[in-house]
Amino acid sequence: TLVKYNHAKQLGAHLENVVFTHVFSSPYIRAISTTQHILSESKASYRDDVIVVDSDIRERHLGIFEQKSFKELAHAFKSNGADFDWNPEGAETKQEVELRIESFFHKIWAIVDTGSERKTILVVTHGALMIHLWCYLLERNEEYKLNNWKPDFLKVSKNTNYFLLAVEKLEGTAQPRELEVMVAHGSDHLVSQKNAFGGLLRDNKSLDSLKNCAQQ
Repeated sequence: TLVKYNHAKQLGAHLENVVFTHVFSSPYIRAISTTQHILSESKASYRDDVIVVDSDIRERHLGIFEQKSFKELAHAFKSNGADFDWNPEGAETKQEVELRIESFFHKIWAIVDTGSERKTILVVTHGALMIHLWCYLLERNEEYKLNNWKPDFLKVSKNTNYFLLAVEKLEGTAQPRELEVMVAHGSDHLVSQKNAFGGLLRDNKSLDSLKNCAQQ
């Protein structure tokens, strides 16, 4: 756990110059703590209540595989044909998870489409939920257009890897909404152990993309 939170602080240091206008976290303690560690490294100041804890972005409940190892889950997933519609006994269905994602997106789009200023939103969630999120967007091509999409994005992200998604503001009822993946599975903050001693080794391309997106 200490290693994971150290990684979160490294990510926070990596994003220290980015000012988030909105912050959302899964209700799981580990997600909230990760969010707090990220914000603690920022050069910006945040109010104590800046983090919005949203149950819509909690991890999928896996029924009989809850609390089991990832290895056990991966083996069962492959044994069932690696089908994303596979539903372990007692687990949330894919449709139930996607209803939560849809509810969360409605909140995000309301923020993005309100006002003329650019929004920079931090969302701290979980690897499996991210896979459902991508599937949700890909299956609704009349509503969303995902630019720069690659199948590799569907891999489960490692701890504190991040995605940067640039979202188009919609005017009126125009569709589809365009989303561009600027950074996928970003892990440049973990490249060097120097991070643990305050020296940052950054991937300038991905970090500059985030800064530019935030400043536009």
